[in-house]
Amino acid sequence: MGRNNHSPKLKLIYLLIIMFLPVSGFGQHQNKAGDLKILVSKLIEHKGQSVEHQIGTFYVKENRSDPKSRVIGIGFARYIAQKPKGPPVFFLPGGPGGSYIDSVPPQFKQSGGPLLAEELLGRCDLVFFDQRGYSEHGSFLKDRAFKPKSAPPNATLQYRVREFKRFAQEVVERYRRTEVDLRGYSVLECVEDVNEIREKFGYQKIVLRGQSFGSQWSFGYLKKYPEAVERALLTGVEPLNNAYDMPSHVFNAVQRMWSYIDEDPKFKPYLPDGGMMRVALTVIERLENKPVEVFAKGGKKPVRIIGPDDFPWWDPTAILELYYHRYDRWAQPRNYSIASRTLIQPLIDSSLGVTAQRRTQLWNDPAVRFISRSNFSSSLATANIWPSPDVGDDFRTPVICKVPVVFVNGDWDTKTPIENMRQIAPFFRNSKQVVVHRAGHGTMTYSVKEQHPNLIKKLARFLETGESGEIPDRVTVNPYRTFRVPDFDPPTGQKK
Repeated sequence: MGRNNHSPKLKLIYLLIIMFLPVSGFGQHQNKAGDLKILVSKLIEHKGQSVEHQIGTFYVKENRSDPKSRVIGIGFARYIAQKPKGPPVFFLPGGPGGSYIDSVPPQFKQSGGPLLAEELLGRCDLVFFDQRGYSEHGSFLKDRAFKPKSAPPNATLQYRVREFKRFAQEVVERYRRTEVDLRGYSVLECVEDVNEIREKFGYQKIVLRGQSFGSQWSFGYLKKYPEAVERALLTGVEPLNNAYDMPSHVFNAVQRMWSYIDEDPKFKPYLPDGGMMRVALTVIERLENKPVEVFAKGGKKPVRIIGPDDFPWWDPTAILELYYHRYDRWAQPRNYSIASRTLIQPLIDSSLGVTAQRRTQLWNDPAVRFISRSNFSSSLATANIWPSPDVGDDFRTPVICKVPVVFVNGDWDTKTPIENMRQIAPFFRNSKQVVVHRAGHGTMTYSVKEQHPNLIKKLARFLETGESGEIPDRVTVNPYRTFRVPDFDPPTGQKK
């Protein structure tokens, strides 16, 4: 789209309003692939600069491998700088099943929005692009079957895998009777979506800003279109072959948090010699030897049977409660969601898959004793049920890339462990790694902005100019989590 010269005296001008209803899954035959519709375009003032703000929908084929594919919409927000000082920056959200659009217009919120956007507003064109199948301003795959479900007291991981397989088969069969083509929901299609809208906007090169799945999406784009990327900032790093986290890497992050708890005066009275690790080993050994039956008050049948796959590795207080035989919080029926909140997550994740080597490593990793296989067993068991095509090992396997990249990861991150960053960075010869000590998955949160404003300025400068020499290798933030002390008195005498 061409640029317009607007008077800086005008604080807010509506340039274009097209009466257009957001689409929710069906009936989009009136739109052609490549169509671009702007719902609202207006001028905003930011730090003395006029910035054109657009909300719109971009239309693409649902399945590019099918000539008869229907057309779906993907929402975007775009801020056009009048005198850009750097290349356009594409913000790619996490998930799968995340969106930035509602957290940016017309002005950036103080929390919840994409960090570094406000710093770049008016200096570069900014594009916030939704994921196909998860876009309120485009198409949205909503599914009625994603509701929490009660489970029997002795529901094991095998039970949950079996239920997820049943769910996947039911969903796929139901969608087969509609015009929706579930084969179109893969990271490969997401990559093409970005490339097509880049070309539509007339951008020769772009900068990628990806968080979590947004980083994985960026890796896919870098793999296929490195010549179109000026540079990238990736946080919550998730390489293409790491859709499922290695249990030992997750457990490393957990143990770093436990080390913090071991030194916390409030927790010390509850801890035996050996600290949280000793507590965890004791609890695991008990559950492996004999699962714990938990009864509701006055009940004669157990409402919950706690086995080793129920070990609450993410919650040190719950581990301590099990250690001291305190089962009050467990005295209620199981209630869990069979699947994630959005249908595109199992579709994209199963399409990404893993190499055979990583699958073997995942299954046999020694830390499954603590973390269990729950993070990946259901996905691996249903990979052949979901119709989204496997991307293949050539796409999953990293290759040398010369595009400058800055990686930022928290060392308390249990969703995308810091080892992800360590493993992928050597393939990017012009890269820099930043460790945020005591940060979790939301590494680039506003707490980082408040505690390290200079880091934010340097990252923004990198996105705008490519300068990275002054970016530090490591910063420390206040712990992203607070840990609740058990609500019972610490024991006196020998701890068991």
